[in-house]
Amino acid sequence: MIAKYILTLGIICTFIGCANTMSVAKKGQPKVVDPVCAYFSDMGCINITVDENTPKSNHEGVTYYFCSKECKVDFDKDPSKYLRIVSPPEGAVDFVCHMKINELKRFVTCVYQDKIYYFCSDHCRTKYITNPDYYTGKE
Repeated sequence: MIAKYILTLGIICTFIGCANTMSVAKKGQPKVVDPVCAYFSDMGCINITVDENTPKSNHEGVTYYFCSKECKVDFDKDPSKYLRIVSPPEGAVDFVCHMKINELKRFVTCVYQDKIYYFCSDHCRTKYITNPDYYTGKE
């Protein structure tokens, strides 16, 4: 009985929550991390595809993208709650401008083909997202 209740609740949350506003990802398309879902370890919504309808917010000069309007609202209430200090791996380099990420105080990321890429700015990340194979040498 309890297991049936939990399963039903999970299905309802999936349809009401993040799943109903997530964009459909094209195979191999780069994705970004939703900081709210990452904070709550909601693995189904962490990596999202960005398009013109993707909710976003700017905080201290950095653009953050969200799987839903609800996540954006939560983030806007208290951005520092959702921004973890994460260190990039030693030797990480921006694929667009070739800047060393370890020397920066702030950086942004995206996920492409199950690999995390680090960038010095939204500008470099946006350039990368438009043509990732060009920057990774696969084109």
